Amino acid sequence: MNAKDITADSSNPAGAGGGDGGGLGGPRGGGAIETLPARATLGLTRWVQYVFVVTGLFFLWFLDKLVTLVWSNFAEPPATAITGIAAVIGLGSAIALYRNERVHTLVTEVVTELAKVTWPTREETYVSTVVVIVTSLIAAAVVGAFDFVWSFVTDLLYKHKV
Repeated sequence: MNAKDITADSSNPAGAGGGDGGGLGGPRGGGAIETLPARATLGLTRWVQYVFVVTGLFFLWFLDKLVTLVWSNFAEPPATAITGIAAVIGLGSAIALYRNERVHTLVTEVVTELAKVTWPTREETYVSTVVVIVTSLIAAAVVGAFDFVWSFVTDLLYKHKV
């Protein structure tokens, strides 16, 4: 193995995560060994940590709204206290999820798989968008034509009472 590659097997102490459950491989004790460039591994670890930070911020926002809603039924809620309570619970939840081996492994595997995805270029996205819009317009025209014809036929039937 050269110095630019890091083994993605979590059971390898020299690999990413050092075998502490934070690696990029599958379950402990086996599985296929993937080789990723060192810069990709660092980027993947960063994205895993971003997921947990965003989760904590979501918990903060959600709990802030929830506690404010519940508290407002009883009295005027103190905004600073509610935000502080929500921040402590959100931070605690994010840390608990980060330390949970199953959740951490799941997030790491998802990030690893997303890193393998070949994302479309800007031009491919533009062309695909144009194709979808044109196809939608054609489908709308066909459905509109069928609706017009069917409406015309039913009007004839009801007017002539056949």
